[in-house]
Amino acid sequence: MRKPALRRLPAAISAYLALGTIASLASSQEDAGTLPRFPEMVPNITVTVGRDALLPCTVEHLKGYKVAWVQVDTQTILTIHKQVITRNPRIALLHNDHRSWHLQIRNARESDRGWYMCQVNTDPMRSRQGYVDVVVPPDIIDRESSGDLTVREDQDVSLTCKAKGHPPPRILWRREDNSDIILAPTKSGQRGEGDSKTEGSGSSGREETAGGGGGRGGVVAGGDGGSAQVVEGETLVLKKVSRLQMGSYLCIASNGIPPSISKRAHLSVQFPPMTWVPQQLEGAYVGREVTLECHTEAHPATINYWVDPKGDMVVSGGRYETLVAESSYKVYMKLRIKNVQPQDFGTFHCLAKNSLGETDGTIRIYEIEPPKSHGNGISGGSEDEEGGKNVEGGGEDSQTGGKYPEARHPKGINDITQGSKDITDAEAGHLGPTVRLGSGPGYHYPSYDQDGSGTSSPHPSTNATLLTISALSLIAHYWAALCWRFRVVLVA
Repeated sequence: MRKPALRRLPAAISAYLALGTIASLASSQEDAGTLPRFPEMVPNITVTVGRDALLPCTVEHLKGYKVAWVQVDTQTILTIHKQVITRNPRIALLHNDHRSWHLQIRNARESDRGWYMCQVNTDPMRSRQGYVDVVVPPDIIDRESSGDLTVREDQDVSLTCKAKGHPPPRILWRREDNSDIILAPTKSGQRGEGDSKTEGSGSSGREETAGGGGGRGGVVAGGDGGSAQVVEGETLVLKKVSRLQMGSYLCIASNGIPPSISKRAHLSVQFPPMTWVPQQLEGAYVGREVTLECHTEAHPATINYWVDPKGDMVVSGGRYETLVAESSYKVYMKLRIKNVQPQDFGTFHCLAKNSLGETDGTIRIYEIEPPKSHGNGISGGSEDEEGGKNVEGGGEDSQTGGKYPEARHPKGINDITQGSKDITDAEAGHLGPTVRLGSGPGYHYPSYDQDGSGTSSPHPSTNATLLTISALSLIAHYWAALCWRFRVVLVA
């Protein structure tokens, strides 16, 4: 009797379970439309370190469910519903009308970078995630970067610059004076023909310029030779440095997050003194003023002075004045000698000394004749001592004895007068105003009044000629009148 009952029990349970399952499915389908949902995604945001970040999360139909914020990377629960769980004082929750649940991160740090989840405690859990990127401006690591450096000429130099930041910074090198960075200097020609150039012991004695590998204004990555205005990379390599590469270099780090930062490294290149004399010979006469010039190049700085032909050091004062101008590793020396005296004729030396050597340049002053003055006064007279012909106002200089050609007044006042012996009155009558041929070929000067006013006056022979022409004209006119009357009589 009991067996059939036992057999019917599992069937009843199965039917009950089936009804329960159907009811639960119906109930779940009905509740699915009213479960909390996220109308929009949680955005990814970027914030600069030290600023505040805000992650928005919007939930609709929350009802009795609760919202929580979780830092995914560390699996840290930050907030649950309206309560802040974490002990981080920089975390706050901003909510409104049971719909907006915004996570605020104050004074963002690099450790805050990562994924954040906004979740609702449904079954199964519903959530949205957003990424917080904390960017950091560049910063140069001083202990890992090069500072000021001093080397000898012809050595290789490497300048290093390390920087940190997020995203990783880009490093550029440039010169502080905006000139090109010379990466691979090549031997260059000379300063110019006729220039004197001497060097102290140990110096190579050459000018160095950049090769054409990089090109002006280009960007060279890693420093692969030539020259460029900007070089990219953490390390700047300079091959066989010369004095032309001396100066300050700037390492500039930037990653798009302001501000960019730079570090200055000064490169000093040491070399013995070198002297360059623009003019090795100077001509002067007694009483004249003369200036001697001498250029030196050296590093470290040199002691510079002048030595006279007797071997004594020239001290500024009296007739001597010494001038010195410095520009970087170059020194421009000048010695001004006022009222040159016979003892100044000879060789002067300009000397330059530093810890690496010494050198000197030589300038020789030689004597020349003083310039001769030429008189312009009007003077009559006879022939000079050399037997040359002295014409009125245009003869040879009596002081030079015919050494220099005769000088004339610019306006011809030293030239001929009416009593010239070179052209006769009869010849002058055909030429018009009286003229005289001077010693210079092809130069003609009109005559002047005795007072030198420059107004020309007619020659007496010219007056006679004009009277003759007037008389002939009157005779011709009278003859024509007679002929006309004679013609009238004949007709009558």
